[in-house]
Amino acid sequence: MRWIYKLPLRFRSLFRKEETEQELRSELQFHLQEQINEFVAQGMDPDEARCAALRDLGGLEQIKEECREMRRINYIENFQQDVHFGVRQLWRARGFTAVAVITLALGIGANTAVFSLVNSVLAPPFAVS
Repeated sequence: MRWIYKLPLRFRSLFRKEETEQELRSELQFHLQEQINEFVAQGMDPDEARCAALRDLGGLEQIKEECREMRRINYIENFQQDVHFGVRQLWRARGFTAVAVITLALGIGANTAVFSLVNSVLAPPFAVS
């Protein structure tokens, strides 16, 4: 049942990528600043506190990548990129594309014709009274 709540978030991540990335950046910046403030309150120098907070968080880019993977949008984005690349390559090689489309059309047409012939000869319709 949780997927019902996650689905709109995933669609939002897919179609409003810049907005979602900005929210992720601001949230991570907030957590980083809170960690820095905590270290400064403990008596650290602000520069040392920033380094310690970055070290404690474990790298902002790694955290961003983990958040992106948790949304499970990478599969759809990769599929979109693959389709875009394939269409671009087919557009560049128009001769190959034409030969491939004609070959597929002839193959599908021949299969349909043979199947129709075999179906009509070997499997005649039942007599229904």
